[in-house]
Amino acid sequence: TLCPACRDTLPRIPRPICLYCGAPTGSNVTEPDRCPACADRPHRLSFIRSALAFSSESMQLVHDLKYHRANHLAPALAPVLNELWEQTPQLRAHEDWVLVPIPITDTKLHERGYNQAEELARALAHLRGGLRLLQPLRRRDTGIPSQTRLSAALREKNALRAYSALPAYTTRRRALPPRLLLIDDVHTTGSTLRACAAALKRCDDNVTVAALTLMRMD
Repeated sequence: TLCPACRDTLPRIPRPICLYCGAPTGSNVTEPDRCPACADRPHRLSFIRSALAFSSESMQLVHDLKYHRANHLAPALAPVLNELWEQTPQLRAHEDWVLVPIPITDTKLHERGYNQAEELARALAHLRGGLRLLQPLRRRDTGIPSQTRLSAALREKNALRAYSALPAYTTRRRALPPRLLLIDDVHTTGSTLRACAAALKRCDDNVTVAALTLMRMD
C-alpha cells in the first residue's frame, strides 16, 4: 500500500498553472493563468487540473493501479486529488459537482475487473462526503488497444471516434446535471478529456464540464 509519508513526497504540479490545460506556465509569461498554447484555442472544458507531476514513482503507482490489479491504491491516492480540490477555487466555489469517470471498453473492464478512473472517483467521492457519481459516457472499441504510442493528431481522431454519450442522454430522455467533473488517471495530450467533454456538450451545451486527473505526463 501507500503510506501518507510516501504520498506526501510525490511531486505536485508546480505553480502557476494554465487554467485551461493545467500545464505549468512558468514565471516568464504575460498571462500566468493561460499558457501560450491555450491563448487562442477554443475550450470544450472550463478547466483541467492534475495533481501529480510525472516522476518514476508516480508513474509506477499509475501503472500498478491501471495494469497490475492494484485497485487498493485508489483510496490511498484519493487524498492527493482531494488536496488539489481544496486548492482549486473553481471547484470549491460550487457544491453541486457530479463526478464522471472516464469509461474504458467492455473488453478492458472484463480483463482488468475494474475501471481505474471509476475507482479513483469513488474514493474521492467518499472523501468529500459522498459526492454523486454519474456514468453517462461509453467507450467504443476502435481496434486500437492503447493510445500511448499514437501521435497527438491520431490520439485526437481516435478519441473522438471512441467516446460518446449514452442514448438516454443524446435523446434527452435523461438530463445532465449542470456541473460535471471528468475523472481520469493520466492527462497526456488531453484528447480523451476533450472528446468526452464534446460528447457531453452535444447532449446539452449549457453544462459546465471540467476535468481532474491524478497525474500529468509533461
